[in-house]
Amino acid sequence: MKRILLLALSFMLLACQSGNNTGETGYFIVKGHLENAREINLFLEELTTNDLIPLHTFTTDSAGFFSHRQPANEAGFYVLRVDENENITLVVEPGEEIHIKGDANTLSESYRIEGSPGSVLLSELNRHLRDQHELVDSLAKVFRESQYQDDFMQVREELKESYREIFSAQQEYVKKFIRSNPRSLASIIALYQYFGNRLLLTESEHFEYYELLSQSLARVYPTNKHVLDLSRRVNLHRRNEARRRLASENIAPGKEAPEVILPCPEGEMVALSSLRGNYVLVDFWAAWCAPCREANSKLSDIYEEYRDHGFEIYGISLDRTREQWLQGIKDDEINWIQVSDLRIWNSPVVALYNVEKIPFSVLLDPDGIIIEKNPTPEKLREILSAVFEV
Repeated sequence: MKRILLLALSFMLLACQSGNNTGETGYFIVKGHLENAREINLFLEELTTNDLIPLHTFTTDSAGFFSHRQPANEAGFYVLRVDENENITLVVEPGEEIHIKGDANTLSESYRIEGSPGSVLLSELNRHLRDQHELVDSLAKVFRESQYQDDFMQVREELKESYREIFSAQQEYVKKFIRSNPRSLASIIALYQYFGNRLLLTESEHFEYYELLSQSLARVYPTNKHVLDLSRRVNLHRRNEARRRLASENIAPGKEAPEVILPCPEGEMVALSSLRGNYVLVDFWAAWCAPCREANSKLSDIYEEYRDHGFEIYGISLDRTREQWLQGIKDDEINWIQVSDLRIWNSPVVALYNVEKIPFSVLLDPDGIIIEKNPTPEKLREILSAVFEV
């Protein structure tokens, strides 16, 4: 009798500890009740690192109840969908029994969830995002209503400032969410969250959050594909930043400009070093780049003024096609050296000179030493006027 009582007590303790865990680590269960969901199809999909994969379709009963057991060997992201507009994202651990309630017609707004801590966190994140979007919608309404008022310009500036405050508030919320939940996969969704068409946290400006989350999740989920993908992105960013720092150092004033040898429009290879003895502006541009075309007009005047004194321009085009490149040369009446491998941003010279946007230029002295990065037309004219004493 004593052994039976101990055995019964053990089972009770186990049940208390397991909570909503199904006891089957290779599965999870999603079940619940939806209003306005009599005998409708529900679709379960897996959100992988680069795709959305349909898994199973199941049907609610006549009262809107449903239950489905899904094989799952690791934690991951899943989408439960009523239709294209109404769906929810779940953060699932194997063994969880997830209970969902809501209205099928407004599932993304009305759903409530239990039995899955990660999914609960994600629902809170999404609810806060919806609240902020509602504030933005109210700003848009004011914008539309005030377009024909006399003080519209002032109202527009005030609305812009209000939007910036809302964006900043959502950004801070996401930061706090990640700091508070560094061991939850829900934080990966927070890390990649957009507000409108802008990513809230970018690798270039908020890398510490990518790094924090990668390190923390790797300790909990060392083999999880989503965590490994985040780790890959973090490591890639580190390598790219190291490359950018090195490239930036290589084109710092006082350094010799890296050699470039590219074909001109006639197909002849032209080396940057062949212009030694002249002051040379290495100019990155493209026919599709409006600021570049505007700069070409100013460069043309400077080139005509100083070319006979020993000034040359080595133009490197980042155009997509030869036709586009040649048309740009013709339209802007460019008569200085032009070269391109037509590989756009994939050209090796882009990385070599650490070009992140165009127009971009460096000014070289007659020995090929960099003396100025991105000189304005006014600064370029000032330097040339001084060195040529004209």
